[in-house]
Amino acid sequence: MRAIAVSVWIFINLVFFGMCGYIYLLWSQYWHYMTKRQQTAENELHKIDHRPLVDYYHEKMPMEILHMQRQAVLKQVTTPAAKQRPKPRFKSHHNKLESNCVNCDSSTTKRIAAFKNRLIIRLRSVLHDESNVFKTKIDNPYNVEYHGLQKSSNIPPHQLLCRFNKTVPYVPTITGKESAFQSSPVRFAVPKTKLIEDYEHYNNCAIVSNSGALNGSNLGKLIVLRFNHAPTIGYEKDVGRKTTIRILNSQVVSKKHFKFLKNKMYSGIKILVWDPCNYTSTLTQWKNKPDFDVFTPYVKHRRAKPKTNLHLLDPRILWTLWDFIQAHTSVRIRRNPPSSGFLGIALLLPHCSKIRLFEYIPSLRMTPRCHYFDNEVDSSCTFGVWHPLAAEKILSLAMNEEDDFTTYHTGFITISGYDSIKCGA
Repeated sequence: MRAIAVSVWIFINLVFFGMCGYIYLLWSQYWHYMTKRQQTAENELHKIDHRPLVDYYHEKMPMEILHMQRQAVLKQVTTPAAKQRPKPRFKSHHNKLESNCVNCDSSTTKRIAAFKNRLIIRLRSVLHDESNVFKTKIDNPYNVEYHGLQKSSNIPPHQLLCRFNKTVPYVPTITGKESAFQSSPVRFAVPKTKLIEDYEHYNNCAIVSNSGALNGSNLGKLIVLRFNHAPTIGYEKDVGRKTTIRILNSQVVSKKHFKFLKNKMYSGIKILVWDPCNYTSTLTQWKNKPDFDVFTPYVKHRRAKPKTNLHLLDPRILWTLWDFIQAHTSVRIRRNPPSSGFLGIALLLPHCSKIRLFEYIPSLRMTPRCHYFDNEVDSSCTFGVWHPLAAEKILSLAMNEEDDFTTYHTGFITISGYDSIKCGA
């Protein structure tokens, strides 16, 4: 009996110490993970503070995608000149991974389909990684607390656009009449002319990204809206000469090395400057504590160049856009403001029958080169590390009405403006 009792006692102790060891192992792994995530978050914030363009995802691009890009450079795709591709209709996006390339030969169809599949899988992978519960607890600098309903984005493009129209019928700017600016020089600096007048309407509008894939694209004749400090001189063949509107983030405006007050790039055109506020901030709270001081350079620029139609974005609309993206995304998205690209879509939808976005969705020309205007190579520039860029691009693809050849080979998507769609009451 004594031997049995000793054996049971030893067994119970072994089980107890084993459980303690297992619990210790779990806790050590958890704290190791949390420490690593915190360091990553700090590194990302450091990167944001020193970079004007923050569409990064801090992870290497899959070699398969790079391989597809290299293959696209080596192979020249030709289509019969006599055949004119029919005008694309609104298509259902239930089968996003199936190619709908019009008038493509079999090899081209296979290459485009393979690239499309890998790209969408990659976007979804980034999206799911960003929804990690540990990451979302750490990365919430704007105190976002979303309590909205989840809506399906698995609907035809025009229905999705109707929801967009209902949520964001227009993009508001600071008028100077708000109570927050009654005693501020901004009140007297705001132009009397709106950024885009209500009566202004255009059949075709174009938005150009800063993507390095625009190099060699020969898409220069169509581009109108640009972002941040992206130049045109020396790149006219690929990105065009004309600039109607430029959207600038607050870092470009506030940091001296961008020469916002001196560079001719920032004069004689329409300019929209944005700086984010907290998710629930009032205009007064934002004015007292902006991310970057946009107000001082804004007033100086207006005094020095009064003919430039320069406006400040009402930052609360950024979170309305974010709510729309989150409502149509099945997982948590990054709790940071949308990118300038998605803001550009919202800005032009009320004023354009058709909007083309160049290299916003990566094409076969996708390259690890970050921007068309510099030589920096960083394979993480495509998918976003600060903005919810993966979610934005998946949603933009859901609104896209172009076929796969145009989207992934030519290099642009087309989204219909509000006046081109019919929405029910």
